[in-house]
Amino acid sequence: MRTIKDLTVKVTYSVSLSDVEVSEKVAKQLEQMADYGFSISDSEENKFPEAFEWCCDNISEDDALYWEYEVEID
Repeated sequence: MRTIKDLTVKVTYSVSLSDVEVSEKVAKQLEQMADYGFSISDSEENKFPEAFEWCCDNISEDDALYWEYEVEID
């Protein structure tokens, strides 16, 4: 057995949704994100607050179709 002192794992997953009903404000923010390649994290939620909230409320890891792991060891 070994101990890894500093291990960072970035997990990315993809979710596909169809026929999704959202408010006009959420739709506009999601369209801006898609058009300009923007993403949001919990530290940047003020950029697209309604879209961030909608994503948090409606997307979970259980919905994932594709997973990717990126590992870094220092």
